[in-house]
Amino acid sequence: MSAPADTTALRRALDRVTYGASPALIDEAQRLGWADWIDQQLAPDDSQDAELDRRLRSLQLLIEYEIDPAADGKAMMMKGGKRQVKEMRPLKYLDLGVDEVFPICRAENLPYGEKERPMNELIIGTIMRAVFSRWQVREMVVGFWHDHFNIDAEKDDAILVSIPAFDREAIRRHALGNFRQLLEAVARSTAMLYYLDGVQSRASPANENFARELFELHTLGARHYFNHLYTKWRDVPGALDGKPSGYIDQDVYEAARCFTGWTVENGEEDDGGVKRPLTGRFLVHDAWHDPYQKRVLGNEFDSQRPALEDGCRVLDLVAAHPATARFLAEKLCRRFLADAPPDTLIAKAAETFTAQRDAPDQIAQTLRTIFLAPEFLDAPKSKLKRPLEYLASLVRCGGIEFTPTMEVNWALESMGQRIFRWHTPAGHPDTATYWTGGTFLLRRWNFARTVAFDDDWKKITGCRYLSLTPPDCRTIGAVLDYWHQRLTGEAVPDAVRNALLKTLSRDGGADHEEEFRGGDRERTERLSACCALIAASPAFQLR
Repeated sequence: MSAPADTTALRRALDRVTYGASPALIDEAQRLGWADWIDQQLAPDDSQDAELDRRLRSLQLLIEYEIDPAADGKAMMMKGGKRQVKEMRPLKYLDLGVDEVFPICRAENLPYGEKERPMNELIIGTIMRAVFSRWQVREMVVGFWHDHFNIDAEKDDAILVSIPAFDREAIRRHALGNFRQLLEAVARSTAMLYYLDGVQSRASPANENFARELFELHTLGARHYFNHLYTKWRDVPGALDGKPSGYIDQDVYEAARCFTGWTVENGEEDDGGVKRPLTGRFLVHDAWHDPYQKRVLGNEFDSQRPALEDGCRVLDLVAAHPATARFLAEKLCRRFLADAPPDTLIAKAAETFTAQRDAPDQIAQTLRTIFLAPEFLDAPKSKLKRPLEYLASLVRCGGIEFTPTMEVNWALESMGQRIFRWHTPAGHPDTATYWTGGTFLLRRWNFARTVAFDDDWKKITGCRYLSLTPPDCRTIGAVLDYWHQRLTGEAVPDAVRNALLKTLSRDGGADHEEEFRGGDRERTERLSACCALIAASPAFQLR
């Protein structure tokens, strides 16, 4: 078991596993010790997150859209005779069951603004949790799984309304639990059944979208797709013993047959004219199931088995495959440590994942192995923060007052992160090449200045850098040292020290002993400029 070598290493480790090491979080981790703090984070108790709950209950989010003048509803008249809904509403969809919201997507003449409301509330809830949740590690892991099992909520109205239930019942419930249970919760979710077209999959021919992504993105990984090497299942090494080293198209086709009949109670009529309930709940429709013999990963499936049994057996096989352990271990190490994580750390994580295959906290134990490893604790900063990490860490470390609106989501999107709206099943790229491409990086730098200089940016943020500066920081050198350490966890690099001092100096000098003088407004402007530059620097952008 390893622990951070010093305070700087502890801060670096905290920045890797959280959305920002606030002063209070650093104090807590120092008091508990790294291993005990990690253990506490990996077994979160929601009853101890009262501050987040309070903020979520009190938050109101604008809903605004035009409606048909003849439609009923609360609205105001606009120019040209159009009517508009424009009102602040509390969040209400985050805790509702799918059966309570699914009828919305089938309601005729209901404006799109109402149908997308559950997704928008979840976006805001996700941002709120990243900033304010006590259980920071879980929030980071939830973000990882949402990319791993990516769903574009805008593909279908049914997904728009069911995505909060997917987040709550599939991802959050199992984020730190057992991977096999997480996999089944995802496979049976309304949102995934619509996103990868399983909702209409039936025998002859089965829709293979979910089966292909199950192999390629969710479990074994593209590296173990061997169709370019073998065209017959029996030729794959190990297949004759029921333990193939990889998969081919035949496995995808056969697995797709196993999932036929996995659908949703969506109010539609079945072949016999029987109308399903309109609940959005998972439904096994055996009449749509392909009942004949199948073979997946070298394993024979007897004919005439129920649809649920066939599909669950496929999930058993892929969840237990050695390639899945390696694939997930590498993705977790890449997500939390570096774009090119060390093989030794990947091997340790894969070993734990395999050894704890049946444990209810398999994922948590795998993460613990990663977070306590010397390869994790001793590595220098190298991973570029994603936009949400960047925003949340700026708020958390800078003590910025924060009340999010959808404007925050649009700002994150301008930097490349489309929360619940990434188009492809692979999810956001997880290397710096994407996040620094185009104008994304420039928009990050500009965003730091917007937050710092646009006082109370659209009533979302409130920077209080001056009031948070300790009274004993009387010189520009002391002020700089305090804020650079608070924001980055590091001392000011010599190469940039003079440039940063000049932003704090009243006369543009670089004497660190110069008194930090002037009126509050003047000093606030200079300090804001300095903090914006720190937030744009590699010391803050990397974790």
